[in-house]
Amino acid sequence: MKANVYLDTSILIALLFGELSQLDQQRQPNVQRWFEIARNTPNLTLFISVYTLQEIVTFVYENYPESTAAEVLRLAILLLFQHKLVLLPLLNRSDSLIYRRRISAIDRSDMPHLILAVKHSCNYLLTYDEHFANVAELKAITPEAFEWGF
Repeated sequence: MKANVYLDTSILIALLFGELSQLDQQRQPNVQRWFEIARNTPNLTLFISVYTLQEIVTFVYENYPESTAAEVLRLAILLLFQHKLVLLPLLNRSDSLIYRRRISAIDRSDMPHLILAVKHSCNYLLTYDEHFANVAELKAITPEAFEWGF
């Protein structure tokens, strides 16, 4: 069986910037371990989107001094793309309209991520954001709870 996993920004923040908060520092080893397993798992495709990249850019510029933010961002993106990821584009208008009627999200800023995940047949949304638990279209799950026997 094949599994498609959309990676929420909360996962990537823990992976790339775990040192910035105590919570992400606790999460980082589990996320790193998840990515190590994923790297060696056949029939697993990992997705992110341009929206994810924009959220990483915003995070870096909000959390690092202006004098170092550009270099931190460059290194983070290089580290991120050492993993085999599918980068999804921005949504077009018609897809936005069609999928917004089918998908419910508490946070409107999450809607593009959810639409892309559903459109690209993702089975899972890997996330630490609890508000995704109520999304019926795919299974929101943490790295710690992910079951590899698909």
